[in-house]
Amino acid sequence: MDAHLDRMRAHPDIAGRVLRLEYTSVSLNPQARLFGRRSLLEQFDPDRAADRPVLAAFKEELACPWALYHVRRILPVAKADPTRRGRAMRSVERVDVGRASALGRRLQSVSERHGVPVEVDERYGRVRAWVQQRGPELPTVEELMVTAPFHVRDKKVPHFERKWAAHRRSRS
Repeated sequence: MDAHLDRMRAHPDIAGRVLRLEYTSVSLNPQARLFGRRSLLEQFDPDRAADRPVLAAFKEELACPWALYHVRRILPVAKADPTRRGRAMRSVERVDVGRASALGRRLQSVSERHGVPVEVDERYGRVRAWVQQRGPELPTVEELMVTAPFHVRDKKVPHFERKWAAHRRSRS
């Protein structure tokens, strides 16, 4: 790990792009950290002189258009083993595009008005609103609205809407 971090420190522009990719991924799915419980971003310390160029390059990467995304995930039971989680099905839809701060303020305001829990990353700008957090038992679903860099395309697995509706009906 140390050698990898040293390579990133030697190439801060590339490291900034890598950190933006990870940050965007973790924004849409908090479980998507590159190193288990810790993200790659958490490996860099703003108080450490050698890490500052990497973090500055990351902040430059974040100075791009951002989007508001609607993310839905179905976490089914595995067909082969009902005690385990199967492959997640997801839908990611870009709802709006703009400046990170404006999108974040709007998401926070609307979410708070509707009593939806909001998480704000004060340091880098992400705002995440949990419409529905995943439950402890399978199958389960989760739904969130989140701001993140613009680079994610809309994607949805085939038959997602039908399966989403079925899971939502079974929960009500």
